[in-house]
Amino acid sequence: MSTASNTIDSLVQHVMSCYRPGVRTKPFCNPDFSEADAYGVQYRLIKFLREKGQIVVGHKVALTTKAARSHLGVDEPCFGHMLDRGVHPNGSNIPVGDLADPHAEPEIAFLLGQDLKGPGITPVQVISATRAVLPAIELVDLKVQGEGLRAADVIAHNALHGGVVVGSRLIPLGELDLQFEGVTVEFNGVLEGTGTGSEVMGNPINSIVWLANKLAEFDDYLRTGEIIISGSIVTPIRVRPGDHIKVTYTRLGAVGAKFV
Repeated sequence: MSTASNTIDSLVQHVMSCYRPGVRTKPFCNPDFSEADAYGVQYRLIKFLREKGQIVVGHKVALTTKAARSHLGVDEPCFGHMLDRGVHPNGSNIPVGDLADPHAEPEIAFLLGQDLKGPGITPVQVISATRAVLPAIELVDLKVQGEGLRAADVIAHNALHGGVVVGSRLIPLGELDLQFEGVTVEFNGVLEGTGTGSEVMGNPINSIVWLANKLAEFDDYLRTGEIIISGSIVTPIRVRPGDHIKVTYTRLGAVGAKFV
């Protein structure tokens, strides 16, 4: 890491102290704090949460659109970990009071039937390793706000992951062409947005390819049974208690939730 060990320790403590407390935090504003350092903080955070009894059940990929990457001045996505306590079934009432600035994003989720170990993972290998895909809604907590926001801030705070709602149907990937999978988003009964899977790196499969190969840089890999959410198809929507959302896909079916 490019940042001294004692500095990393202090950053880990800062991230832990504001992990889902319902309050915002500011960017680190440290030009020496690299993305590699930020992943080190994230892995330390996940280790701490696992020691507290939480279980890693999957991963998320963020910054999957060119616009999002350009905003932060980076040329690749980033990833975070998903934990069991943040996974909600379709139709759930989801408490959002412990999130600082919650947003909902429609995504396509992959359920793995085989391990994926990079480097060198290809789209064909992702297709072969995927047991099924299903509709999902990610809760993103935009807790880091202010001047100087960088990708390193997003990464250190576990890619701002706040939870996920997963659909009720498992669809074989071979029956779909995900780049053309359409989605409509109804928010509080009003059409809020539409899009297709091509918004996610041209095809959500490419998102999983990137993730599997990126994890190899950390001697990590995607495991059988993991759920991976591949990136937002429609612009994130800010949610508050009392709001409800329904996301309908062309062939994947629908997924929805109410926020309380």
